Amino acid sequence: MDFLPLPSTQLPPSTYAEVRRASSSQTLSSSSAFNGRISRLPTELPLEVQSQLKLFLDTLPDPDAIAQQVRATLISQAGPIKPNSLPKPKPRDKPRLPLPPRVGEKLNVVSDRQEYDVNTQVFVAEGNVVINYKKSELKADRVQLNTKTQEVVAEGNVFFTRGDQKIRGTKLTYNYSNVKGDLLNASGAVDLGTLQSSEVSRSPSELATNSITISPIGSGNSSEGQVRRIGFIAERLIIDGDTWTAENLRVTNDPFSPPELELTTSKATLTPISPTQNRLDLESPRIVFDQGFSLPLPVNSITLDRFQRFAPALVGFDRRDRDGIFYQQSFDVITQSNLNFQLSPQLLLQRAFSSQNGFSGVDIIGVVATLNGAFDDGSSLSARASFAGLDFSKIDSLLRFNASYQMPVFGNHTLLSQYAFRDRVFNGSLGFQDVNNILGTTLFSPNYVLGDSQISFSYQASAQLVGAVRDDIQPSTIGSLIRVQGAAVLSRAFPLLRGEPLAAEKETGLRFSPKPIVPRLDAFLTAQGVNSFYSNGANQAVLYGTVGLAAEVGHFAKDFLDYTGLTLSYTQAFASGKSPFLFDRVADTRSLTAGIVQQIYGPLRLGIQQSWSLDSGNLFDSVYSLEYARRTYSVVVRYNPNQGLGEFLIRISDFNWTRPPSNVTNVQNGIEQRN
Repeated sequence: MDFLPLPSTQLPPSTYAEVRRASSSQTLSSSSAFNGRISRLPTELPLEVQSQLKLFLDTLPDPDAIAQQVRATLISQAGPIKPNSLPKPKPRDKPRLPLPPRVGEKLNVVSDRQEYDVNTQVFVAEGNVVINYKKSELKADRVQLNTKTQEVVAEGNVFFTRGDQKIRGTKLTYNYSNVKGDLLNASGAVDLGTLQSSEVSRSPSELATNSITISPIGSGNSSEGQVRRIGFIAERLIIDGDTWTAENLRVTNDPFSPPELELTTSKATLTPISPTQNRLDLESPRIVFDQGFSLPLPVNSITLDRFQRFAPALVGFDRRDRDGIFYQQSFDVITQSNLNFQLSPQLLLQRAFSSQNGFSGVDIIGVVATLNGAFDDGSSLSARASFAGLDFSKIDSLLRFNASYQMPVFGNHTLLSQYAFRDRVFNGSLGFQDVNNILGTTLFSPNYVLGDSQISFSYQASAQLVGAVRDDIQPSTIGSLIRVQGAAVLSRAFPLLRGEPLAAEKETGLRFSPKPIVPRLDAFLTAQGVNSFYSNGANQAVLYGTVGLAAEVGHFAKDFLDYTGLTLSYTQAFASGKSPFLFDRVADTRSLTAGIVQQIYGPLRLGIQQSWSLDSGNLFDSVYSLEYARRTYSVVVRYNPNQGLGEFLIRISDFNWTRPPSNVTNVQNGIEQRN
C-alpha cells in the first residue's frame, strides 16, 4: 500500500483558463500532447460553466474541515469554444455582470482541449486536466461537467487535493447538487490532528528522577505534538454529504508499501461528529500484521479525535485490588467535540479461577469509567472511577475515584482543582498508603528558562484538606488536616554527545521505531525544594538534589545489539521536620535509580529499571518489560513486582489509544504524581 500523494502541479495565479494546443496527429489523453506552446485565448469561459465548476469544487466533501461556502463569480478565459456556444439569455434573465477577481479565489482550468455544447449544456476538458479554485485542486485525464444535472464525471488518474487532504482514484462520479457520488479504486491520506491531553503533572518538574515504569528512550508516543496521519485504500468510496462509506477498505498508519500493519474491513463508514471528531464504524474488522498474521479487532466503532482513550483491549495484572490478572475492554458511551465518556468493563480472571463460585458472582466483574472534557476557554475536565468488583455492599473498599478541573490563569499559569477518594499512593520504601480523601487546589507555573543559562525553573503552590492515616497520634488512626504546600525546582541538562540519526526510511531509521533515534549522552542536574505545613502545627521541609546520566547507543535498525538505552540517577534529600501522614513523608533520603533497555534481536527489547534506598540497602521499586517494537506498532509485556502491577498491551502508532493508568499515585520527591 502506498498512500503518499503524487506531486502537486503548482499553477501561477491567473484569471485565465489555459488550453494546451495539440496537433491533429496527437492523442488528447497522451501526456506528450502539449509539448508545443501554451496559449491564452481571448474567449471567456462561459459564466455558467465557471460558476458550476466553483460550486462543484466547493461542495466536494472535506475530510478535515467544513468547506468554505463563499462563492464569487470570477472572470476566466477558456480554450477553443464552439462558435455561438455561449448560453443565450432568456427573456426574464437579468444581465449578469462579472465581478472583479478576488485575490486567492481565482479559477484556473488547464487542459489539452476544452469544449462546451450550449445545447446539451455539457462542458468537457480532456488531456492532463488541472482545475484550481481556492485551496482545491482536481487533476484527471478527462473531466465532464453537465451544468443542467450538476453532475461531474472525472476519469483517469483522478487526484483531488484540498489543503492537506489528498485523495486519488480511477473514476469520480459526483452530483454536487445533492452532494452524492462515488470514487473507484480510491486511496488517500487523512490527517487526524494532534492529541490534547487533559492531564497535568503535579510535579513542578518534567524530569522524573525515579520513574516507576520503563518507557524505552526514543519509543515514546509518536503522535505527541505531531499531526497524526492514516492512509487508506478502498475498492469504492461512496460519498453522501459528509459521510463516507468505503467498500473493502484497508487502513494503515505506515507510509511505506507494503505496510507492516493494516486494519481491514469489508465495509467502513466515516461520519463526522464535529469539526474535531470522526466516528469510524466497521464491519468484521481485523488487524493484519506484516501481511500475514491477523487478529479480529474487538470493537466495531472507533472515535478519532483529540482525546486519548484506553486501547480497545488490555490484559492487565493488579495484585492488590484485583487479585491478579484481568481482561479489560473499552467502549465509548458519549463522544462529543468537547466531551468523551468511556466505560471499560473488566473480567477479573485470577479472582474467578480462585473463587469457589468460578465465573459467577459480581465480585469477578470490575469497571473503570473515564470522563474527559476540553473546552474552548482552555479549561479541561478529567474524572475516573474504578470499581474492583460490583458487590456494592463493599463499595467503600472497592471504589477509587478522582476528578480534576484545570483552567489557565494569570496568562500562563494553570489552576488545578482536584478531589480524590481512596487514593492509592506508593511512597518508596514506605510502600502503599491509602489516602481516604483529598480535596484542594494547586497553582502550577509554566516552565521558565533563566536567561541564557539553559536552567529551567518552575514552581507550584497548593492548599488541600487531607484525610489519611496519621501516626503522630497513638494509636494510629485516620484523621483530617489542612496541608499547605509549596515547591520549586531548578534543572539543567547538559548534552555531552550527539550522533546523527539514520534517514527516515523503511529499512534504516524507521525499521523498528516510529521516529529515527538520535544516539546521545546527556547529563542532568536538579535541585528541588518542598515545604509542607499542616494544620496541627507540623512542618516538613525537604531539599532534594539529583544528578544523573541518560544515554542512547545505536539506531535500532540492525538485527543485533543496535540499541541500548541507559539511565542512572542519584538523589540526596536534606529533610527537616516530619509529616504527620505516611503517604507524603520523606521515605528515602538517599536513593539510586538505574535502568537499561537493550535490543536482544530484531524488534525484541528487554527493559529493567530498579530503585534502591541507600539508607536501608533495600530495593523498593522495579519494573521489567519485554517489547516487540515495530515502526507502526509494538507489543509490550510489563511487570512491577514491588507494586504488584503488570500489563500486556498493543500500542498502535498515531491512534489516540493510551494505556490506562494503574490506579496508583506515586510520590516523587515528596510530591504526589496524580496523572
